[in-house]
Amino acid sequence: MYYLNPKEPAELFRMELNSRIYVDKSMLISKVSENIGTGSRYICITKPRRFGKSVNACMLAAYYTKTLDTHDLFDGLQISSVSACRQHLNQHHVIFIDFSRMPRGCENYDTYIQSIEDILINDIQEAFPATKQQNFFNLDQLLVSSGEKFIFILDEWDAVFYEDFMTDRDKVRYLKFLRNLLKGQAYVELAYMTGVLPITKYSSGSALNMFEEFSFLDDDVYDSLFGFTEDEVLLLCQKHTSVSFEEIKYWYDGYFTSDGRALFNPRSVNYALTRGKCRNYWTETGPMNEIADCIEHNVDEVREDIVNLVSGIPVEIRLNGYSASDLRLDSRDEILSAMVVFGFLSYHDLTLRIPNHELMEKFQTVFSFCSLE
Repeated sequence: MYYLNPKEPAELFRMELNSRIYVDKSMLISKVSENIGTGSRYICITKPRRFGKSVNACMLAAYYTKTLDTHDLFDGLQISSVSACRQHLNQHHVIFIDFSRMPRGCENYDTYIQSIEDILINDIQEAFPATKQQNFFNLDQLLVSSGEKFIFILDEWDAVFYEDFMTDRDKVRYLKFLRNLLKGQAYVELAYMTGVLPITKYSSGSALNMFEEFSFLDDDVYDSLFGFTEDEVLLLCQKHTSVSFEEIKYWYDGYFTSDGRALFNPRSVNYALTRGKCRNYWTETGPMNEIADCIEHNVDEVREDIVNLVSGIPVEIRLNGYSASDLRLDSRDEILSAMVVFGFLSYHDLTLRIPNHELMEKFQTVFSFCSLE
């Protein structure tokens, strides 16, 4: 089976544990487990790329999946001391879908979503043969007929929004697909979803308004579990002495938890300590190119903000948020909110900053394209 109770997430998490640098974020399991089987069972974590979303998703799947025995993976981690969570270890049917994986030769939304539906249907019918004897018009009816409950772990929920073939109509259809699969369904014990784009601007009319969202703009629950805290980086630098803590802080610090504690870019810290050299490790392609285009075409609205930020002058502003429907970035608020969501700006106490040297280099690159002089 591919989506239902898969082995791959546990195997990927084991590889992370075996890495030279690993920071224990297993207390995420404790926080998430509190919501299983409750009215708060819909959780959406939206953080920038390279902030540990997929690693944590694999960890959760490894912990909950009932057809596995993963005790050995967690015995030495912090979660092993939380007795209340042991009832969930390998005790749940898990449906794990990585939405960033495209079917071979996929050139349109219908092919993309049909592949996902077909795989999930096959998995359910293989696991629960009685469901083969009935005709179903919808995927949710098939899941109901199984008589089982499921934990859904949906990684990179927004990945398809970046595909060239996606139209505005396709985006609406995709949101409806997720709504029909998850919203108000008794078979959903937990729906844990990750991505970069928040689902909505907290609109009550959203197709997915059952989710509570946690992003860089608003997260006082899970914020320290994505990214490295200062204490965690200090411990890493004591163990891996090729680069000093001061240099790591200069290059990769600059984000904040909700209570003002320092938060570092984990991917960059990992690479710097592994390779023994600080440099810009953030992938050059991706959302920054989109933001550069938007800055170039909205110079009058954002010129002063960008110039001040690059000059080291913080910008005070109340941001309203940014969503999957705002990819056009038509306003100052949307552009700056997008920069926070993508991790290119930090936002704390209603103040925007360029977080660190790594990101300052990014903005200097953007300047070379946007002609903001």
